[in-house]
Amino acid sequence: MTQQPDFGVPTQSQTLVQGLIRSEGASYSNWGLHRSTTPAVFIEPISYADVQAIVRDSARFPSPVNPVGSMLSVASTFVNDGGTMVCLRKLDEVIGIERDATGRELVRVQAGCRLKKLNMWLQARGLEVPFQAEIGEASVGSVAAGDTKESSIDGPGYFSAHVAAVTYIDETGALRTLSDLADGAAFYEFKCSFGLLGIIVECLVETRPATLCRSDVSVEGFASPTELAAGLLAKRSQCDALLAIVFLHQLVSFFDRRYKAGPGIFTPPESQPECEAFRLAKRLGIQHGFDGVEVPQPKGLVYSRADFVNEYWRPSASERRLDFQYYEHDISQIERVVTEAYAFTKSFQDKTGYVPGGFATYFVQRLAQEKKPYGLYSSGPGVSFSFDPICSNPAEPLWQQFSREYNDLAIRGLGANASPIQTQWLKAGDVKIPRKLAKPRFTTPYYAQFLE
Repeated sequence: MTQQPDFGVPTQSQTLVQGLIRSEGASYSNWGLHRSTTPAVFIEPISYADVQAIVRDSARFPSPVNPVGSMLSVASTFVNDGGTMVCLRKLDEVIGIERDATGRELVRVQAGCRLKKLNMWLQARGLEVPFQAEIGEASVGSVAAGDTKESSIDGPGYFSAHVAAVTYIDETGALRTLSDLADGAAFYEFKCSFGLLGIIVECLVETRPATLCRSDVSVEGFASPTELAAGLLAKRSQCDALLAIVFLHQLVSFFDRRYKAGPGIFTPPESQPECEAFRLAKRLGIQHGFDGVEVPQPKGLVYSRADFVNEYWRPSASERRLDFQYYEHDISQIERVVTEAYAFTKSFQDKTGYVPGGFATYFVQRLAQEKKPYGLYSSGPGVSFSFDPICSNPAEPLWQQFSREYNDLAIRGLGANASPIQTQWLKAGDVKIPRKLAKPRFTTPYYAQFLE
């Protein structure tokens, strides 16, 4: 680990912060509008020195100090009543491309940069990150040390796997850097810390020449949950990556089979306007939690991966809007998970008349355990799949009841790994974060319940 220069930050008694500070007791909500918080201080730093000054001055900026980006999380990760909320959206520059000692081509980017902006910047230079993002508003800092999932082509399927170095502010206010080449285990542990070890301000992320993707989209029905599980495996075997939205109670699934389509930077003209129609329909489907949106079923559609990194408008409380849970399972458990989830869902429907909108299913390649020592994807080489209930109204009481009860089945019955930022209504013990990965200055009560 290396300590960086101090940039001439004043002493604590002379703390100077140039960014915007608000202390008026305002509340802030997540994207789904079903969770909110009232920090003592909300601040938008404009320099690394600002972040250092904030961390050092506990009188002016009370603990815990919690960084946020776009506040997209469905869980209470950003809730910090009475603490200091540090919004990094003004630290959003893409600094440039560089090569490391091994010859890797990397992009240096600030933590507040949105994934859509990063993808567009790279696309203009004929490059891409291997992670095929869906949510364009997610910030680099949040996904570098948090949980993500995507059925990516030629990549594991989670963003942090491609982060080669992080620069962060530690609990003393020092600016430090960790990298895979210089720091090994300490670096990989940091990427499992959800920002509880320090506030990330900058990352180095692996890039590669831009590639095109081809999709075959279909909707198919099955006679039983066993056949549905077999269908998921069969579809995956037929392509390079698979995304599925399973309408479990109907035994019907939407399939997006993805294939490598060779090098390329932009969506070919011959794929338009069909590609744009599919992108917009898919975007609207996700925005509305797949409620009342008909998505086209194109075949052989070739497109730029960067073009499908979508952005979503912030909904009103009366709009349909996506909400979801997240559960990671080993692929060997897919038949058991689908059949038991089907039985649970049908039983819940019989009791209440309610079913979730569907189950989003992604497949993720796990790396060596030393590269992901804690949390999701930490069980060593293999394939994980997610089976994630979704709905279109986060405030629906029956959705919340379903999710709480399904937690018991998925986590305690089926042995799923849950995410503190993507799985709601967790209990102590459902997620375990090693205490060594958290510093008191950065640990909110929400995260404190999971420390062990």
